Amino acid sequence: MTTTPTARQPKGIPAGGQFAATTHAEPGIVLVGGRAEFVSDSHLYARELEALAGPGAVIEEKHPATKSEARRLLKNTRGEAGGKIRLVRLEAYSSPDTEPGERVEIVGPKDGRPIIVDVRSGIPNLKVVSGTAIVRPLSNWGNSVDVGPGAEAVIVADASYKITTRCDEGGKVTFVCPTEKNRFRPFGDGEIFMATGTDADRVPYERPVYEPF
Repeated sequence: MTTTPTARQPKGIPAGGQFAATTHAEPGIVLVGGRAEFVSDSHLYARELEALAGPGAVIEEKHPATKSEARRLLKNTRGEAGGKIRLVRLEAYSSPDTEPGERVEIVGPKDGRPIIVDVRSGIPNLKVVSGTAIVRPLSNWGNSVDVGPGAEAVIVADASYKITTRCDEGGKVTFVCPTEKNRFRPFGDGEIFMATGTDADRVPYERPVYEPF
């Protein structure tokens, strides 16, 4: 990975537009090897991973075969051996089922390393309950990622995916997307930030204000 880690201080307030759905993202442009390339969610994921795990992080991929195995792998308190970063990939067949109001718990390592959760299909109701998680919610069926007190989630996705999150007071969530127009739906009293396009700065999420009829 060659992206340089960037400062993570919030700045300013965006002009809004977070609730506008879009089917065609208009990503920013970045120079790579002297040529211009469009910024995609893959670019942003690589940037966020390097910022949290450092350059040259080694990924240990886990592909759970069952729902119960997925629940176990999502709890990574001790972290992978050798400083590796655990990535858990969820498909429809391995995404744990939940009762109404129940959440599948994600636990990041105590040493501050992130755990990565890559949702490809299914509708798992996830919640980061401790530590730090990078979540790529890429299910076309809808995505739910909550954050508990003292936990942090960095959600990286293209603008076309519908993502709902509830961030409890004391928690922190940052939504990273190529564009300001997206389908991100945040709720809760925790800290909520946006980072769009090539701008790595965290901007406090501006909640929409609805005028009375």
